Amino acid sequence: MPGERASALKRFEVLKELSDAALIDLAKSCVWHSTPSRKQIVLANEPSSEVYFVIAGKVKVLLYSAAEGRPVLFTTLGPNEMFGEMAAIDGRPRSATVEAEEDCTLAVLSREQFQRLISTYPAFSFAIMKQLAAQVRRLSDRVYEFSTLSVQARVHAELLRLAAIAGERCGQALLSPAPLLVEFAARISTHREAVSRVISRLQEMGVLRREGSDIRILDMDRLRKLLREEKGE
Repeated sequence: MPGERASALKRFEVLKELSDAALIDLAKSCVWHSTPSRKQIVLANEPSSEVYFVIAGKVKVLLYSAAEGRPVLFTTLGPNEMFGEMAAIDGRPRSATVEAEEDCTLAVLSREQFQRLISTYPAFSFAIMKQLAAQVRRLSDRVYEFSTLSVQARVHAELLRLAAIAGERCGQALLSPAPLLVEFAARISTHREAVSRVISRLQEMGVLRREGSDIRILDMDRLRKLLREEKGE
């Protein structure tokens, strides 16, 4: 069992430089448990500080607006991704709520054990710094989009972002499954009706096509050109 769990942790980018012995030690230090879909794992502003490794399933990181209770989705995390490191580093309350989008298997590490890893293994510490830097860049892009772009442009930008994750082939990309409209809207801080209108327009233009629960982007170059025009580039 420790060997199997260590192998699961080895797949995480931030843990790849750890030795097998260190991974086995880490696996033993974690609390492993299953979390059902839709369960809240951490709450924004709560004073917890554990670090979570997603072994299986998906979670979503979001905040709810105080006035309407409308969710603003920051990101979705899947297998071999982690969350909770910010509170473990600075000891402050959680900056966002994390909910299970699917049934999940999580490995949970205490703040003390996490900080021990940082102080003991420089490669792990550097990997965490790179991950935090990537988050800052991603959030900077989002702030720019929310502040300067129309809803239509934000839909285009999010489609390109999802396509980059899915992978482009021959100028096309398949989003499978595509986010639900309400989830898509939460990603870009708008309403599902607005997203639906933009998606319908792109279908009429031949830029994308719905295929059941999937969306196939048929012309990536044209979608990029639309976004550049909207940015005034």
